[in-house]
Amino acid sequence: MAGGQEIHRIVLHPGWVTADPGAARGWALVPLRLFLGATFTFAGLQKLADPSYLDGSSPLSVQATIHALEHQSPIGFLLAASGHAPRLVGVLIALGELAVGLATLLGLWVRLTALGGLLLATTFFLTVSWHTRPYYYGSDIVFMAAWSVPLLRGTWDGPNVDAWIRRRAARDPDPERRTLVIGAAAAGALAVATGVVAGVVAAVGRALNTGTAAAAVPTPSPSSATSSRRTPPAAKPHGRVIAAAADVSAGSAVQFRDDSGQPAWLVHESSGEFRAFSAVCTHAGCTVLFSADSGFVCPCHGGRYDAATGAVLAGPPPSPLPRLDVQESGGKVRLV
Repeated sequence: MAGGQEIHRIVLHPGWVTADPGAARGWALVPLRLFLGATFTFAGLQKLADPSYLDGSSPLSVQATIHALEHQSPIGFLLAASGHAPRLVGVLIALGELAVGLATLLGLWVRLTALGGLLLATTFFLTVSWHTRPYYYGSDIVFMAAWSVPLLRGTWDGPNVDAWIRRRAARDPDPERRTLVIGAAAAGALAVATGVVAGVVAAVGRALNTGTAAAAVPTPSPSSATSSRRTPPAAKPHGRVIAAAADVSAGSAVQFRDDSGQPAWLVHESSGEFRAFSAVCTHAGCTVLFSADSGFVCPCHGGRYDAATGAVLAGPPPSPLPRLDVQESGGKVRLV
């Protein structure tokens, strides 16, 4: 009491809750919201528009990715189970990313959406990024941390559908029930919109990429490539046998394990020469696949390597695939 007037002291702290949690809270989280929403929307659309994503014969398909990561991931048992229905899993991943991205941009069901984004990011971290060293080179662990913000806070800065629903429901005698009903209707509308957008993008993507999905990456001619080591006629065979020469037809490759237990590829060139390379991608440690048309292809991030030299042809890999020394003698190919 001072001068006959009461002075009320109001202290605001982080736990303070307004009557409308969706009320204006500033714009600090808008950049993060736009980034997460746009990134997940784009990721879902990109998968749906890519004909090779669900094409089991493509080294970039979801099937190839699942099989490549199955024995490297701590959740390999889940990948093995999903390998029985890879197309369904691939479609669910793409639709999940698209739904999470659109819901984030709209500000709808923020905590539920954030939980979905966190689960997707965690799955990618435990599979695609699990062997990334150092860990901070992998983007998925960053997405995991980013999704924890809206999950804990429960709302986004800036305009959002959740706040509009709460304001509209406040006029009803039972605002909580009205909020749930309107929110469910909005979620249903978003699900329909997601399905329509997914169908249109998938159709357009396949129409535009007809005949180009399996385009071959030029491979240097044998004359321009470095030759493998051939054992001189008088040399005594030594080293571990990794394959019988007759079992690897020209233009094909077989996978084996190097001396450290890591996956590797033995390539039989059309010229008759043999070359061997590590199958561990130099970008994030995923196992690369072999394609007679495209060379070595990383199913995780799209990196491509020359099958004759191991050189990087495209994508994010920072260096070529390590070369392994092999010798052919007496119908056997040996790792030396």
